[in-house]
Amino acid sequence: MSRLLDGLDAEKRHWLHRCGQMAVTRGGRAFLVGGSVRDLLLSNDQVDLDVVIEGDGMGVAQDLARELGGSLIRHHAFQTAVVTTANGFRVDVATARREEYKRPGQLPQIVPGDLENDLARRDFTINTMAISLSESDFGAFIDPHDGRSDLETGCIRAMHPRSFADDPTRVLRALRFSVRYSYKIEDKSEEWMNEAITGGCLGTVSGERVCKELRLLFTESPMQGPSRLEVEGVLPIVHPGLRFQRKPLQGLQDLIEWWEVASSGVSLVTKPKGWLMVLGCCAKRLSSTERWDLVRHLKLSREERRPLIDSGAPWKRAADSLLDSPGQPLNSMVEREFRGIDQGALLVGASIAGIDSAKAEMVRIYLDELHGVTAELDGLELRELGVPQGPIVGEILERLRVSKLDGKAPNASVERKLVKAWLAENQL
Repeated sequence: MSRLLDGLDAEKRHWLHRCGQMAVTRGGRAFLVGGSVRDLLLSNDQVDLDVVIEGDGMGVAQDLARELGGSLIRHHAFQTAVVTTANGFRVDVATARREEYKRPGQLPQIVPGDLENDLARRDFTINTMAISLSESDFGAFIDPHDGRSDLETGCIRAMHPRSFADDPTRVLRALRFSVRYSYKIEDKSEEWMNEAITGGCLGTVSGERVCKELRLLFTESPMQGPSRLEVEGVLPIVHPGLRFQRKPLQGLQDLIEWWEVASSGVSLVTKPKGWLMVLGCCAKRLSSTERWDLVRHLKLSREERRPLIDSGAPWKRAADSLLDSPGQPLNSMVEREFRGIDQGALLVGASIAGIDSAKAEMVRIYLDELHGVTAELDGLELRELGVPQGPIVGEILERLRVSKLDGKAPNASVERKLVKAWLAENQL
């Protein structure tokens, strides 16, 4: 009997044991599978729990959610469910299945099956291992496709010749695992993968699914990820104008590290999504129209699209406007030009311009010193000073803010003096 489950904490082992018991109660069997087993073998501290049920997977998920006192989200089309407790403990439960691909790139049709079918349908041998959760052989290791051997030798091996054609997103996953673990893609599998790439199979996949894989790859490997995609000829398939940009990406990593330190504990600043900034660097050459085409293809949300869109024409207009101003631009000018641009886009733009450039320095000043600056006084205090109700209150608060940005109103006392002077000048 395997001791692999000893690598989990007591709570996780308990709930896996209960999954096994619940499956038996419903006339089935339960197994820990796939990436969960792979990560246990790699002694990964953060192991997600993926459970496959021979039998009524949705029923076991319901029983588990009830006993855990947690939430349950079902995906009936794929016979999968996610059980989550209040403290974030999560178990993914699926009914064992076979998959039938009618056309390349399309989601498969699901047919109920057993563990053997479920493991055989997976992408790579390193994800085809399982551990029994049944009472009679709890912890028994199951490895019908020699996944452990490939894991130990650092080999990514596809399951069959049509693997990448059936599901071309496996191209992106193979490259992600290769970069993550520094593993080699097995020769025959690499041949099948290249056939899928040159055969245009990736073009059959929805942009939404491509986006999911890019998010994972660029988050894990912001430099090696896009580099590997370009070498393999994948990046231009996502969009013809995308290119690996070594210097901007190196600069981006430096700026992100600086920014994370500078913004520590500052609630006014929302940290941008790193993978989108990586994509923004790769989109350096794209026009505004091409950027919008990419946004639509990847099905990016309104918030997600901003680092990509704003790092194009909006960033260029703002930065060029500041550099064209006579002398050193005032802080208030920098703040006015940059405040409507996504923070991630500012970092991308600064990276592309060069982290030692004047544009990058203006971005650092804006994010570190100018973003979110407000006047010391508020509307109530302005009323006490004699400012009448109406639009004039907002106008004076804005003038105070600009004065503070430019160093002319360092404290509330100076602000009060300025307000009194403005009131006298305007006879209000």
